[in-house]
Amino acid sequence: MVLCGRNTPWRKYVDWEIKATLDKDHGLLGIWLPTARRDIYGSIIVPDRLHFNVQGGYAQFVSWDSLCLPNGPAFLKLWIEIANLRGSLFADRVVNDREIMERNGTPPDPGGLSDYLSILTARGR
Repeated sequence: MVLCGRNTPWRKYVDWEIKATLDKDHGLLGIWLPTARRDIYGSIIVPDRLHFNVQGGYAQFVSWDSLCLPNGPAFLKLWIEIANLRGSLFADRVVNDREIMERNGTPPDPGGLSDYLSILTARGR
């Protein structure tokens, strides 16, 4: 489970933990927190390794707000079970060939051109 907050995408130990999880074909569940940054399109910015595995259909991604509803604990339990099931069924969808982060990164300037360019560069667009 990866809690994605304001600076999570730029933390090397988060990348290392995601890589270790994927190396073992364990389930991967991302949860975006209210503090998570968004790009200029309104999309949540997450660690690249998580992003590629959500896009590839291996990892799951849900909002913190959905877990704060009255049925939130049951919802979280269900998402964990789904992530674990996907880990065993969809191991062929794992995307884990990126270089591991050597050091913490720096978040881009919010809302500026450098923010936009670094997001595009990080995502390989």
